[in-house]
Amino acid sequence: MHRRHLSLGLLLVALLTLTGSSAGVTSASDTTANETDVFISDKPDPEAGSLPPFVLPELEDVDNAENISMAELSQIRDFYYTTTLPPYRVGTDQQTLREYRLEQYQSIERNESTSLWLPDSQRSNGTVVTDAHVTILGTAEGTQTGLESEAADEDDNESDLLLVPRDGTVLTHLDYSTRIPEGTCATTDQTRTCLNVTLTDQEVDRTLEIGPQSWSGNPETPHQLTYSDANATEPTTMEVEATITSTLAIQETTYVREGTDWIPTNTTDAETLELSHTVQDKAPVVATTNQELSVDQTIVRSEEEIDRIILEFDGPETLPDRRLWSTATFENDAGQIENIWGIYSQRQYENATRGHRPGTDISIPPDQTESNATVPALEDTSSVTPSTINQTPEQQLPAPATHHETVPFPNVLEKQLTAQREHPTFQRGQNTSTTVPPELASSNSFRFDSEPAPLDEHVNLTSVEPHGHTTLIVENAEQPVTEVRDIHNDSIPLSTQTVQERDVQLEATTLNDTHARIQLLDGNTSQPLAGEALWLQGAAQGQVTTDSDGVAIVERRDLFVTASFTGVTNAAEGIYYSSTQTQIAFQPEPFNIYQLLLSFAGAFVSIIAFVIFYLPFAYMRGADK
Repeated sequence: MHRRHLSLGLLLVALLTLTGSSAGVTSASDTTANETDVFISDKPDPEAGSLPPFVLPELEDVDNAENISMAELSQIRDFYYTTTLPPYRVGTDQQTLREYRLEQYQSIERNESTSLWLPDSQRSNGTVVTDAHVTILGTAEGTQTGLESEAADEDDNESDLLLVPRDGTVLTHLDYSTRIPEGTCATTDQTRTCLNVTLTDQEVDRTLEIGPQSWSGNPETPHQLTYSDANATEPTTMEVEATITSTLAIQETTYVREGTDWIPTNTTDAETLELSHTVQDKAPVVATTNQELSVDQTIVRSEEEIDRIILEFDGPETLPDRRLWSTATFENDAGQIENIWGIYSQRQYENATRGHRPGTDISIPPDQTESNATVPALEDTSSVTPSTINQTPEQQLPAPATHHETVPFPNVLEKQLTAQREHPTFQRGQNTSTTVPPELASSNSFRFDSEPAPLDEHVNLTSVEPHGHTTLIVENAEQPVTEVRDIHNDSIPLSTQTVQERDVQLEATTLNDTHARIQLLDGNTSQPLAGEALWLQGAAQGQVTTDSDGVAIVERRDLFVTASFTGVTNAAEGIYYSSTQTQIAFQPEPFNIYQLLLSFAGAFVSIIAFVIFYLPFAYMRGADK
């Protein structure tokens, strides 16, 4: 009998142990980001047919390679580098990525007879100007967010935002073709009057608007629109507008018939017309320099040395409203902290569409125009007057046939923001002598409402779900932080305070089988520290706050409860209370196997009584019926 009791007890203990252990099993996977500053993918240009010769295993080999031509450079499909400090130059001219991008934009040429448009260009036709469009191709200093928002609102443009600095350059592509109205003649018995139309001038006025602010374009830089002091404190719209004004000279010539020929007798300037056509393109933007973010640095000193540095980033916790910092640099080139953000750059457009009228010269220089002076025909073509030239194309100027063809587009690179890693990293500088490398710890992170940036399936690049960090703690730092810069390399204001480290006491006592009393005290004066947060593990709550006596009552969930104090700065007294933790052990409830068996026996007796007394009585009542 005792052996049966023992076997049953061991079985119950094994079941309880199995249940408790299975609840603690978790799975974790660590994503390792690419550690290089520059990423060149192994995705070749389809036109090249093979990898460029300078795509080598190490970036140093790329930097040191000789005789790299711009043609070879144009075969690069993808770049990857830190947001504010791209540390490399490439090509025979040792160009930066910005210089390379501008050169590609400036290589887009146009003429009066053709129009070259992109897949997302919104084309528009006027009386003289056809297939006109202006397309925003990004900014020299800005970057697209490229992060997929989880918001259910279909009008949410968070993932399409273009992040731009206060001062910058907008890169645009404007193109159109010019259609000069054909000359027409009206004939009577012995006279003929002909109207000939000539394009004498064509001007383009461009404007840029960011919210309510506007700037004018410079004719000497047709592919760029510069702006300064953009003041957009919240997401707004960037709009580029181009107005093409065409000046037409209309000449009226009178002819008389002499036999079978027409002889001109008089030519006069009948009218001069100015016809304008306007096209626009827009994009949602954020002027990040105006966004909210403040950085407070607390230097914690232990005796005369820096014990740790605490950086607190205070600002909104949504991507469109929070200014994104990129680097925090230490004094005397002792290193820097690099945030999670990086730039992923890839070809923006593979091909474009070129449209031109059959039979026209598509290589007319931009400073020349196409003339279509007509020779009077013997037959009557139509009857027009100068006043009808200004009518709409549907009324007066039917659109001529246009030939479309697909042509390659310059290697324009679009910059996309991406999260390289889950946490910031520390990069050591040249002037550092410590044998123990600095350690970067982060706390109080938050999650942006977005997914990792979508990358091409062939790109060997890590992109993680982006997180923001409100507090960073650096230990073993030799120097304080002197500047913090955002993703556009603009400085972020930094305030610094120095405090002395002081220990704290965390005393804990159990009150009963389920509750404990925890008190937080100043390590020097033993005075209570009120209103401070304690983080708990194994308790019913994850966090509690101390009362005026520095006390918090904790209810257990497990047999062991760990209380942690992460540290806090008392700026008024110039004190930093260091972190500490304590563990509280509760006594387990005794397991009484005999009491459990008695409960089983009681249940068994109840069943026997039910069988003996109730079932015969129920059977007799059924028989009487």
